[in-house]
Amino acid sequence: MRMCKAFAPLVIAAKGTIVQTGSITPQMPYIFSAGYNASNAARHAYTNTLRTELAPFGVSVVLLITGGVKTNLSRVHRQLPASSLYHPVAADYEKRLLYSQVNSVPAADFAARVVPQILAKRREIWEGKMSWVVYYLLNYVPWGMRLMVGCDDVTQVIEFDC
Repeated sequence: MRMCKAFAPLVIAAKGTIVQTGSITPQMPYIFSAGYNASNAARHAYTNTLRTELAPFGVSVVLLITGGVKTNLSRVHRQLPASSLYHPVAADYEKRLLYSQVNSVPAADFAARVVPQILAKRREIWEGKMSWVVYYLLNYVPWGMRLMVGCDDVTQVIEFDC
């Protein structure tokens, strides 16, 4: 937010574009990531508000809703402490830590898909592993149909655990 405020005069003068990188996690609860999910939800809200505030000045604001992309984001191995409430499911916790990197889109491919969409001044861009599946489920599959098969959240539908 400080960077947007600091650079706003230059971006306005250039009638430029601000791109905020978010995640699919505000729409898809990603277990063991409450802080990450919440901060992305806040970024999405901030981006949508910023778009409205800067539109009169000719500035485009793009929200990049990112699925899995091969990065170093999961490079630090973490273990649950023995006292953790979730210690009985430690194997699932460790699987989840690396899930976003398994079969993810290589960063160069991701960039090649995203840049043309930014230049086209799209308001939202959904790219990366599972991003279009989440988009489709959220926009075209009613909650009632998900509940009929015993799924009450998008994560279960995507991982077919229901």
